[in-house]
Amino acid sequence: MLHSHIVLSLGCEIADQGCSWSLFVDVQTTECVEQLSLPDRVLCLHNRWKILYAGLANGSVITCSLRNNKQLDVFECHGPRAVSCLATAQEGARRILLVGSYDATITVRDAKSGLLLRTLEGHSKTVLCMKVVNDLVFSGSSDQSVHAHNIHTGELVRIYKGHSHAVTVVAILGKVMVTACLDKLVRVYELQSHDRLQVYGGHSDMVMCMVIHKSMIYTGCYDGSVRAVRLNLIQNYRCWWYGCTLIFGVMEHLQQHLLNDHTSPAQQAFKCRWRNCDTFFTTRNGSRQRRSNDV
Repeated sequence: MLHSHIVLSLGCEIADQGCSWSLFVDVQTTECVEQLSLPDRVLCLHNRWKILYAGLANGSVITCSLRNNKQLDVFECHGPRAVSCLATAQEGARRILLVGSYDATITVRDAKSGLLLRTLEGHSKTVLCMKVVNDLVFSGSSDQSVHAHNIHTGELVRIYKGHSHAVTVVAILGKVMVTACLDKLVRVYELQSHDRLQVYGGHSDMVMCMVIHKSMIYTGCYDGSVRAVRLNLIQNYRCWWYGCTLIFGVMEHLQQHLLNDHTSPAQQAFKCRWRNCDTFFTTRNGSRQRRSNDV
């Protein structure tokens, strides 16, 4: 099946970013079984309880039944600012829909009626992603931080900093949080202490999406590349360059970091600022590569 715009999400439902319609596709036959005309561009999708929730650029959320592929309702949520991400939770017997927006807030709503229950505030820029774990929602934002709110009280419980660009994905694995960022790095945080435990690099462009399965981190980048690396909190390779605090989970990623972030091809000569090293290097004859191999 051909789409006229970028495919934003895959599954039993498919939406095209930039198009004001949604497709329902049989995943076995790949045939389109239903096409819905929507009032604006689809920016995000979420499905639960046999219902598809579609966040639109006009700030509304469209609900559709996955049983009969028919539109159910329209929730006016954040207009005129766009809906950027969606998530769901339970509050006792009540089903909850969480709506992230370009207006830097998250609204907590009744998933059936769209009734506004409370607003989660704290971010200063667009909320790009959310992950619900028990009573908390972890949200990544263009403001380079991750916030953890109590869904039921609205209280801002924790703030995780240390990103140098927008946070595109948040994942929770037991007692650690893994984030993907537009600065080409994946970071691992300890949930309770907020400490950054590790980083993973090796990406050639901005990390747009991430999935973790059986300790493997799969990342998709803006340039179309996909990478896989094993999450291993036991092996740590610290950058001892002056002023740098990064700890890598893969030696090759540390070497790339040294070459790309701590040296420059424009420099004809430079002093090594690695701990207990005062050697001078030149850029002639590939000495930058030899420097990384000395780690």
